[in-house]
Amino acid sequence: MTSPQTLSPRVALYPGSFDPVHNGHLHVVGRAARLFDKVYVAVAKNPEKNPLFEPEERVEMLREVFAGTPQVEPVLIEGLTVDNAVRLGAGVIVRGLRLVSDFESELLLDMHNRRLDARVETIYMMPTKEFLYFNSSFVKQIVRIDASRIEGYVPDAVMTRLKKKFPKPTFPRERG
Repeated sequence: MTSPQTLSPRVALYPGSFDPVHNGHLHVVGRAARLFDKVYVAVAKNPEKNPLFEPEERVEMLREVFAGTPQVEPVLIEGLTVDNAVRLGAGVIVRGLRLVSDFESELLLDMHNRRLDARVETIYMMPTKEFLYFNSSFVKQIVRIDASRIEGYVPDAVMTRLKKKFPKPTFPRERG
């Protein structure tokens, strides 16, 4: 169990790898920022993934993207999400839920988090149809093939970094 710290239902933690952060993530953060006084966008270190950007770079990109949104604070976290929520005083964990296939794993995470600290609630935000199919894995796949095609998927600050990492298409486009 975590420490007996006071948690605010007006403070939320939105965890993820954000590798890279895409417009679907921004959609969820924007909606959460309208509901909560403070939203921590928490970049989780996940040693099991092969990241495109280092965690500190992801936090930096998020800070650039949310520079004009004072209630949004990007942070780097390690360890259990629920413990980080408690440490930051967040009474709510926000999760994006795109498809039915996301539901099972999200439900299991929620059950574990409740067992570890029942004071922290989880809410799910469903995207609009525009962002329903967005995920970082697909964004990375597009970027690795042709970074010039990523416009509309990621914010400008992220697109600039992606184009630096992948300056030329891996496969030439056919002219049609």
